[in-house]
Amino acid sequence: MNKVLIITIVAISAFLFSCSKEKKSEPKLNEDEFIHMLIDIHIADGTLSAQNVYRAGKNYRPSYYYNSVYEKYNLQPAEFDSCVSYYAQNTANFTKIYDRVIDSLNRLETKYRIDIKNAKLEQDTINLWKRKDHYIVPKEGKPNFNFRIPIKERGIYTVSADIRIFKKDQTENPKMEAYFWKKDSINGPQKVHFDPISIKKDSIFKTYSIQLEYPDTIYTEIRGNLFSWENDLKVFTQEYEIKNIKIFNPEIKPDTTAIEKEIEKHLNRDRLMRDYSPE
Repeated sequence: MNKVLIITIVAISAFLFSCSKEKKSEPKLNEDEFIHMLIDIHIADGTLSAQNVYRAGKNYRPSYYYNSVYEKYNLQPAEFDSCVSYYAQNTANFTKIYDRVIDSLNRLETKYRIDIKNAKLEQDTINLWKRKDHYIVPKEGKPNFNFRIPIKERGIYTVSADIRIFKKDQTENPKMEAYFWKKDSINGPQKVHFDPISIKKDSIFKTYSIQLEYPDTIYTEIRGNLFSWENDLKVFTQEYEIKNIKIFNPEIKPDTTAIEKEIEKHLNRDRLMRDYSPE
């Protein structure tokens, strides 16, 4: 529990003790709403205690943060005080309420730390997809999302994109596919497949992501298709959108310039479209 939370609880308890003999009317917020409001207030406390807000000089206006919380729950400060007074009549229950508040704040802090870590990881990681990262179909025709990328670093490779398919789309069994590939002069090309991901037709952007650990350095490429289908007819309606395309391995950092140059050369668009044929 942080210092701000302890001070707040002590202050509330002192106030409630002085009012404990009064009969309290029903509060405007139910218990769940009250808990959510307490969480928002403590988030406002944390925001105000941040250095960038503290040093904002004349722009430092604490009332703005707290008033926004009151507006969210359609309460006046006095009504919030009444809610606090009401729920604190039962000390044991009030303790449980704050246990839930603290648990929620801890969960939010954990999620925040994970998000920051992932953002930093993504920032420091090379995106091996070097073509456009946003396509609208049929506005841009029927683009080919096959890819083949030379690799040599160990680690976990991830293929991901935000995709939405509209209801008029006639694509059958749309899915994202990827696999590691190597040439074998005796047995023919060898592959290690990712588990394919089915893409839903619900008109909502979703992040589709598949990943697999690089099994062996004898595999020389990662290949696949961001948007494959199984239609028998060559002519059919497609209406979908793909953006935020990423293919990456956290072990490949921006300072690995050799692999970057190799990828750039290999993914020259004309050469890619000329050389690639699925096997």
